[in-house]
Amino acid sequence: MIVVEGQSNERLVLDGEWFEKQRGGRPVTRNPASTFRGAQWNDIERRVSLFGREKEHLVQVTLAFEGSGFVGFITAAANRPALAALVEGLEQAAR
Repeated sequence: MIVVEGQSNERLVLDGEWFEKQRGGRPVTRNPASTFRGAQWNDIERRVSLFGREKEHLVQVTLAFEGSGFVGFITAAANRPALAALVEGLEQAAR
């Protein structure tokens, strides 16, 4: 099982043959991992406060699934290795 924590109390879970996006611990989207079609990655840098100099680095990924559209997810850049492992697991399940 691979779990990645994200922004806005969201979480991605890859558990065997199923992929799930959760918000607040409740499932929002659940798809068979074998329907995965691709991922688009985007690195984001934004200010922590409106007038502050401190910036946070984030990773945004959009996952495409056959027949059920897209799943968007944003997390801290430090979580990129776990997110990459999740995407790799989806790619293996889709083969």
